[in-house]
Amino acid sequence: MSRKNTVLNGQARKLVYHVHCFMQKEAKEGVSNLKQVQKRTAEATNTSVATVRRIIKESREDGFMSTFRTPGKKRPRAKPVTGVDDFEQGVIRRCIHNFHITENELPTVEKLRRKLQQDINFQGSERSLRRIIEILGFKWKNTEINRPVLIETSNIRLKRIEYLKRMSRYRHEGRLIVYTGESYIDSSHSTPAASSDESTNSIKKPISKRERVVIVHAASETGFIPNALLTFVAGIKTGDYNDNMNLENYEKWLRTQLIPNLPRNSVVVVDNAYYHNKQAPTSNAKISELQEWLTEKGIEYSEDMLKPQLYDLIKSNKGKHKKFRIGKILSEYNHDVIQLPPYHKDLNPIEMAWVEIKGYVSRKNVTWTIKGVTELIKENLELMGASEWSELCEKVRNIEEEYKRSDRVVDALTEELIIQNEDSDVDSHTDGDDDDDDDDDDDEKPTAVTSCFVKCELMEDDTP
Repeated sequence: MSRKNTVLNGQARKLVYHVHCFMQKEAKEGVSNLKQVQKRTAEATNTSVATVRRIIKESREDGFMSTFRTPGKKRPRAKPVTGVDDFEQGVIRRCIHNFHITENELPTVEKLRRKLQQDINFQGSERSLRRIIEILGFKWKNTEINRPVLIETSNIRLKRIEYLKRMSRYRHEGRLIVYTGESYIDSSHSTPAASSDESTNSIKKPISKRERVVIVHAASETGFIPNALLTFVAGIKTGDYNDNMNLENYEKWLRTQLIPNLPRNSVVVVDNAYYHNKQAPTSNAKISELQEWLTEKGIEYSEDMLKPQLYDLIKSNKGKHKKFRIGKILSEYNHDVIQLPPYHKDLNPIEMAWVEIKGYVSRKNVTWTIKGVTELIKENLELMGASEWSELCEKVRNIEEEYKRSDRVVDALTEELIIQNEDSDVDSHTDGDDDDDDDDDDDEKPTAVTSCFVKCELMEDDTP
């Protein structure tokens, strides 16, 4: 029975033509080799017998509902679940560490995934979880028993150990610890239940999410620092608050709002935002900017040097001249500053406060305006007193103790493992982009995970 209104693509139309020519030939010369079906099919379609056999095999494997795929074609696939927030990243990291304590064994990725499904309702696959773990600063390494393990880079682990050591010393000295942080809230941030305005019983349409309020604040165990709150509207073009919160604006906030309200001899905790340090020019900078940086640092260069040569000179010297601008400013007023270890926002209670504030705004937001969201932020900040902040700080101290205990357990466990040299990265577990159609990891070999201490350099981009 003929199929009407069927539109064939160019390849299918070409195939029809070859079949037509083959049948014309048979009409003139007669049918030969009638029982050699595969050979006749290959001649009719102008393909090889091997191709015909391969297609027939695919059809038999798929059964009645045959689906024929174009070899090598990239197809749409589900987006990996890698967009976990800072709080969830901390949960994942501590889940890896605590596995050594609670189970006294090296967990597999599948075991971690099942636990995270229970703890934070993690919806990703094993592939997604591997990517997240690697983002957090872990690398796959081989052991002499040919068992791949996940290694936490020594640079990150060392920064955490040194951070915890300094924090213990500051607390022992009775110093006031002041945590700082930045975040943002979209003007349309709300829950479905908040979509209805009780006064009008109508549903309002949220405005573009590109409008967002940036929040900058600081707090200690006694509560938020008075007069330190800064809120402003993010850049309209990109909606990215980093477009507005740069070193210049952050320094202005420090000098005009934070420092004047800090108790004497405080310790200020900051994250690893790029604008906390004065950055060297990038390869996209103008030649005059490259030359200016080199001149400022007293580095010799010749006037006939081209842009790539100037930038190469900057790259080889910028590590020696890296300045922590924020630390210098605070030291002028007899305050100390300490940076969080990379990927460890779970050690900052103000990050937990952002979660509380965003939840409050989402429940109360019925205006979807910048003004309305800003008022809700200030309203919730007033409701968070010393007792609430003390609880958040206590949670962070408990997390710090978890890291201290797990670091010792990790050392004890990894004494039994012999990690091969730095070049033994296990590429098969990085799960980069590929052409596979399935996201099923059931057939893969279970991979052990540990946060071993290993001498491997952290890439420059991950260094705060």
